[in-house]
Amino acid sequence: MKDVEKKVLIFSEMFPKPKNSSSGVFIIERLKALIRLGVEFDFAPVSTFDNLLIRFLKRLKGITPSAPIDIVQVEDKQFPVISISLGLKDRIGILRQNTDSWIKYAERMAQAIERQKNMKEFGLFHAHRVFPEGYTAMLMSHKYEVPYVVTAHGGEIHSISNNNKVFVKEVLEKSAKVIFVSKALMNDTCEKLGYDKSNGIVIPNGVDTSVFKPMDKEEARRKMCLPLDKKIVGFVGNLIEVKGADRLPAIARELIDLRSDVFFLIVGDGPLMKALRERMPSENTRFAGRIHHDLMPLALNTMDVMVVASRNEGFPATILEARGCGIWVIGTEAGGISEAIDSDGIGGIVGENVEKSLSEAIDSSLDRGLHLASSRGTVQIPSWKDTVQSEARVYRECMK
Repeated sequence: MKDVEKKVLIFSEMFPKPKNSSSGVFIIERLKALIRLGVEFDFAPVSTFDNLLIRFLKRLKGITPSAPIDIVQVEDKQFPVISISLGLKDRIGILRQNTDSWIKYAERMAQAIERQKNMKEFGLFHAHRVFPEGYTAMLMSHKYEVPYVVTAHGGEIHSISNNNKVFVKEVLEKSAKVIFVSKALMNDTCEKLGYDKSNGIVIPNGVDTSVFKPMDKEEARRKMCLPLDKKIVGFVGNLIEVKGADRLPAIARELIDLRSDVFFLIVGDGPLMKALRERMPSENTRFAGRIHHDLMPLALNTMDVMVVASRNEGFPATILEARGCGIWVIGTEAGGISEAIDSDGIGGIVGENVEKSLSEAIDSSLDRGLHLASSRGTVQIPSWKDTVQSEARVYRECMK
């Protein structure tokens, strides 16, 4: 990329926040790898921040309000957060999935980026998420006659409202390249939107195996004050229905009926926290809440099995992190879960009683003592270097 004079402008609303250090960490890991690879880029973290009324409305809906942040640090580089001004009507409209409000947000995002960046420096725009960031990229591409690339991470496709489908399809079709984090996500997009995938490519997320690696399980459990004599079943993610958090109590009941030595570690927070505290077996469950991303390798290494009970997914980085730590993963057939699990667990569980099937698979794996700590050397886990090398090839192709 050193022979390319113009830079790539990467932007996204997803980046670590004060109350959620894991938010958008897969973006930051990409940026770190791009720096090491020597790719010339600039990063624009964009966000709207909540006033008092919006904070109140979000709490009513069980959504954690955003906290102000000025800088995103990546290695030795600092990237100022670009604040997007949006009126109360449109903020409420976004909460209600109003299309006009989402478009207004994308337009304001473009305007805010244009005010903060020298647009003449860039030969390519890369938006992480198809909507609304991808729509912003499309607007700027048309204005400055610069091509754009979008990465579909999953949530923006799975949760898209019918009113927004035409706009999302337009973003995909006009993009120089659409990067999907899993084959399943690309196929879902084709089925849902009639997208022909002629400009699509699959580049999965990666993992830093120098950080996410096996460590002494007893030591990890002592540090997190967890029982040493139990089989620990872990869950990591937002406590929302799309992540299958509501399935955990039924999984716990089924599994406790099968065996008496299980203990559940739930890492994450969200609207379902109260219900889970009421329904999970209190004597056999530890709620860790959201933990700093730096502590995630420790938390994963306490587990015997991690369960992924999601209804929709792109390509969960958490699965790769668990695999890096040598943890057996059991998951549903949703999005790219099976692709991420690969041969390091059991994926693709479906059926009318998913909870029963998951619990039986967990029981079987615990009985057989399945884990990866002794076999990691024979298993290929994608790295962030692999990911960004593929993305850099896309950059070079699109900037010719």
